[in-house]
Amino acid sequence: MWLSSIALRHRFLCALAALLLVSSIPAPAYAAGYFRDLYVSLAGARDYHGYVPSSYRPGVPMPMLVALHGCTENDVGFELLSGWTQLAEQRGFIVVFPDQNNLANPLGCWNWHLESNQHRGLGEPSIIAGITHKLRSRYSVDPRRIYVTGVSAGGVMANIMAVAYPDLYAAASILAGCEYDCDILQLQSPETSGNKAIAEMGSRRRAVPTLIFQGTADLVVAPATAERIVGQWATVAGIDTVADGVVHGQVPGGRSYTHKVYRAAATGPSLIESYLIDGAGHAYPGGCPCSLYGDPSGPDASGLTWDFFLAHPKP
Repeated sequence: MWLSSIALRHRFLCALAALLLVSSIPAPAYAAGYFRDLYVSLAGARDYHGYVPSSYRPGVPMPMLVALHGCTENDVGFELLSGWTQLAEQRGFIVVFPDQNNLANPLGCWNWHLESNQHRGLGEPSIIAGITHKLRSRYSVDPRRIYVTGVSAGGVMANIMAVAYPDLYAAASILAGCEYDCDILQLQSPETSGNKAIAEMGSRRRAVPTLIFQGTADLVVAPATAERIVGQWATVAGIDTVADGVVHGQVPGGRSYTHKVYRAAATGPSLIESYLIDGAGHAYPGGCPCSLYGDPSGPDASGLTWDFFLAHPKP
């Protein structure tokens, strides 16, 4: 029995040494190209996929974008609609597309309307933030250039992410989305929404630079919602809602639009920008015609979004 105990101890020590040896070997660098994975936490599980451009080099920090799809869509459909993967390759950033679980919402919508999904550390925001952190640990990501965007229900959730995690996301882009604590009936003032955002941010309060796209003929999201998002972030920033610049533009052979710019200081960079697109419905401006939700006659929302993001790293 005594000899058997020695043998068992020897085997245990050998196994422990082998485990320590394996754990000391650096994890392999993740290569460029597509990736797909599953994120699991106490709040739930969500699939996600994404793309790392060929210009990626381990150890060299690169910007990252979290892109959230809308209802009746999924991560793959949003990738095709938005063209974010092609843009990531061309302009050098990592993009990840979280996928809503149809068991959580049969229509594939992010459940932004639930109180449990409107706060830091809870529900779907914690899952999306968890995916973001997981990618940060896997790749060399520039912590000052992590961004979030979304369309429709994904746009509402992108706004929630900017409010709940202003220390994580440098800027946000909202397409046909809604203000924080979204009031579909528009009985709550944008200032009230802004004050609720301030309460959610707490000591992390920061006016997250935000870009907004909205169609004037949208039958799902009232066009006035764009101004409500402006009012929310203006309240957080402590500025008024009078635009510092207004430009009327035209897509060659496509739609006209009004571009407004709001600044925290007269000579400072933009803080909030919005594009109100004439005659556009509930669709992705400049989106691929291969999708039911694409409006190729609108301004290039993805390209304009990335230009905005590059101009707004986190302080």
